[in-house]
Amino acid sequence: MSDVPTPATVSEQSTVRSRRGRRILAVVLVVLFILLAFASFLLLRLLVPPGGPGDDTETAGVTWVRSIYGMSSAIDDQFGRTQSAAPAPDGTIWVTDVQRRALMGFSADGSYIGSITGENDIPLAVVGRATVGPDGLFYVCETNRDVVRVIDRDGNEVSSFGIPSPVSVAVSEDRIVVGSVNGFAILDKEGNPLHVIGSRGQEDWQFDYVHGVAIAENGNIYVADSFNNRLSGYDPEGNRLWIVRTGNPSNQADMIDGRLTVLDAEDVSLQPGETLQLPLGLTLDGAGRIVVVDMFENTLAVFSTEDGSFIGRYGDVGANDGQFFYPQSVSYDAGRDWFLVADSLNNRVQIVRIPDSAGGGDLAAAVRRALAGPLRACFLPLLLLLIALVVWLSARAARKRREQRELAASAQDLSVDPAL
Repeated sequence: MSDVPTPATVSEQSTVRSRRGRRILAVVLVVLFILLAFASFLLLRLLVPPGGPGDDTETAGVTWVRSIYGMSSAIDDQFGRTQSAAPAPDGTIWVTDVQRRALMGFSADGSYIGSITGENDIPLAVVGRATVGPDGLFYVCETNRDVVRVIDRDGNEVSSFGIPSPVSVAVSEDRIVVGSVNGFAILDKEGNPLHVIGSRGQEDWQFDYVHGVAIAENGNIYVADSFNNRLSGYDPEGNRLWIVRTGNPSNQADMIDGRLTVLDAEDVSLQPGETLQLPLGLTLDGAGRIVVVDMFENTLAVFSTEDGSFIGRYGDVGANDGQFFYPQSVSYDAGRDWFLVADSLNNRVQIVRIPDSAGGGDLAAAVRRALAGPLRACFLPLLLLLIALVVWLSARAARKRREQRELAASAQDLSVDPAL
């Protein structure tokens, strides 16, 4: 009879196992909370850069997030004059500089992660504007070489294709659009030309430096004709949908009283205060609007994709956070709902936000930023915590079932023991 476990003995053993399980769970929870604290630290680094202010700075409607001045704080590592900045699908930022022959990579918090210079026998030589496609490949304009080069993350050249004087490039899942001095070209993903639009000139079907191109989700293409000071919309086949004169063309001037003066255009459709001086790049935001960087106005101007009508203007000239001085290009990271502006004469890349860029209002913007920031940073620790809770609950339920079976078996043994 002494070898038969009594209910009290079974309960005592279960209590010991329960204590051991709680200790294990406590250790697991401590580890998970440490991971959550680490993720929170990383999130803080993302939201507040080292040495930056605790609150976002707003200037003329532009909300400043952070600025990137170079690969480190050393003078030799600072940018000379930023040419373009583009987000990659993984959230990294890639910058070209007229004084450096490389694509310089940075994490979302502005930390330098490395440079891409191309292959040893064919290095990047005249790096202009660049973008990162949905495939993660880099598309780099080398204007003086009449070529767009396609490079992978390891610096290997995947392909290249000839375009006379390419100055801008946009990439979608199945198209490449390259803006040039003479117009723009629509190509397939292998670089084969599908449509070539325009020639150099001042007629409404001609162009003079297409410094900005963008491709919408429906395949429509939007073009900034810099020196003609025009915006145009096209369908995926290159048929024009609309054209808008956004200001006086820089390529039309005359000597008046001994001074070279830009002539007023008669076909400007915008009201005073809405016109541009030099549209030098464009992108599409999360609301499907055209956002144009104006080099001489030092602003970001917003237009409708439906007809090119003016929506708003944000920004101001200066060297403070959120101000611009001869910005060269603008791109948009939909995951984080922010813009990357190559602020050339301030020798930096600025990360900024403007109102209503996410689409769907403030709630949509908050959700999108949360998915890109806090939730993404805490996803793995939260997943581990959830798994630990599920495992603990399952183990607890299994332990209770086992205890009930042991108690039932013990009671059965006591009831049939002849010694009783």
